[in-house]
Amino acid sequence: MGTICILGVDDNRVLKDFVRTHVDFLDGPQVLVSHWYPDYRHEGRTIRYFYSRSPLLTRTKKLLPQAVYSRLITKHELSDEAIHDAIAGFMKHHNVDVILAEFGPTGADITPHAKRLAIPLVVHFHGHDAHRKSEVDAYAERYRSMFDYASSVLSVSNFMTETLVTLGANPSRIRYNPYGPRDSFFDVDADYSPTVLSVGRFTDIKANYLTLAAFRIALERVPTAKLVMVGEGELLETCKTLALVWGIGSSVTFAGAVPHSRVSDCYRNACCFAQHSVSPSYGDAEGTPVAIIEAGAAGLPVVATRHAGIPDVVVDGVTGYLVEEGDVNGMAAHMVSLLEDPALCRSMGAAARDRIRESFSLARHIRTVQEAIDSARGERSHVT
Repeated sequence: MGTICILGVDDNRVLKDFVRTHVDFLDGPQVLVSHWYPDYRHEGRTIRYFYSRSPLLTRTKKLLPQAVYSRLITKHELSDEAIHDAIAGFMKHHNVDVILAEFGPTGADITPHAKRLAIPLVVHFHGHDAHRKSEVDAYAERYRSMFDYASSVLSVSNFMTETLVTLGANPSRIRYNPYGPRDSFFDVDADYSPTVLSVGRFTDIKANYLTLAAFRIALERVPTAKLVMVGEGELLETCKTLALVWGIGSSVTFAGAVPHSRVSDCYRNACCFAQHSVSPSYGDAEGTPVAIIEAGAAGLPVVATRHAGIPDVVVDGVTGYLVEEGDVNGMAAHMVSLLEDPALCRSMGAAARDRIRESFSLARHIRTVQEAIDSARGERSHVT
């Protein structure tokens, strides 16, 4: 068995948790590559500076005086052939026999090189890479080439799968693969106190201010209620200002960023989870929000919108409640129902936990990625 190259991580030390699970649980040796094309990095070093199919030539170049190196070599290193030479040298040095590209653009950028090197490619889409119009438009042609070459394309929601097909993906190569929660979330023993929890970046697509607006209405019916909002982002200050202007600041806690290893603790002192995801005017959508899956695993009913992959997870009226995007009053009414009825929270939360355990486990998620990688390797060995 060769090495899996996991390409497109944010950083080799601080990873998004859905990437970290791939690093932690996939079988066999791995090599992690961060940053963006063509300045890929491995262990802090830029690949195109330190790798080549001709190591002797690389060492010789480094012996040149800096002025000569800069004048004669730098331009060459940015040429398509030099970039490919460095990538080829890196893949050979690490015995890479399959590439797992995190996010669509990452897969599209590496496709020409993977194809020339006959290294099979698996691409995992996660959200904006399939839905944000500006990004999809910029990569449209490269996506089609990638879809033609990739052994498998992994999609985190049924909504995303439909979108990928419209972008040119072969339905037979798409594997439905929503995320799964860490086991620690199943161990949460929520107290179902009158607190609404919201976890996620403060950004357009999550419309945190609409969750806040819904809570403001619910607070009129349940004056003892609390809202805890975990996360950071460009809309955080806007939400803080709204809480002050609306006079609800004493009922809302902005907890800031919490390390993922401690996020499960946030679910213990709440009766439900709320997220009002929307599609912004510039065109974008969630994948399947990890926090919603984690909330269900923690035994909390979820109040959310009928957006992207959320209806794949939340069964309306059974494991939580769904409203249309922008329906702040509807979200508020469901918050009130749960805030006033701990027994309802407990029964819905139990149903949510069962659903996540059965259909959205981390083991199932990793198994799907592993099967895609093994299948890609099998296709390569069959060809060779």
